[in-house]
Amino acid sequence: MTEFQIEKLTSLGMNIDETMERFINNEGLFFRCIKKFSDDLSYQKMIDAINSNNCKEAFEASHALKGVASNLGLDNLYKGVQPLVEVFRAGSMEYNPDELKKVEQYYNEALEVIKELSE
Repeated sequence: MTEFQIEKLTSLGMNIDETMERFINNEGLFFRCIKKFSDDLSYQKMIDAINSNNCKEAFEASHALKGVASNLGLDNLYKGVQPLVEVFRAGSMEYNPDELKKVEQYYNEALEVIKELSE
């Protein structure tokens, strides 16, 4: 992994060693998987569920997003979405809008970094 890649990935909160261990230290596998992040619909499903006030779907989508972020080592996004998951898990739609803005920021940052790494 190049210094540029390491710098970009750590900006997303990634612990490179832990993440690469999850991918059996196969950089090719890791990069193939992370490049598919933009194909995952969990974030948009969560936003749609929030906008339609559907707590069950908001929970399912936010939980899926948390899992994807965790597996890919996107720790900022993982930690950011965690509070929303717990609110929705409890059957509530009374989330902190600042936390949702933070998730949006972390999600967009991840998309941007992954795009840069793909160029």
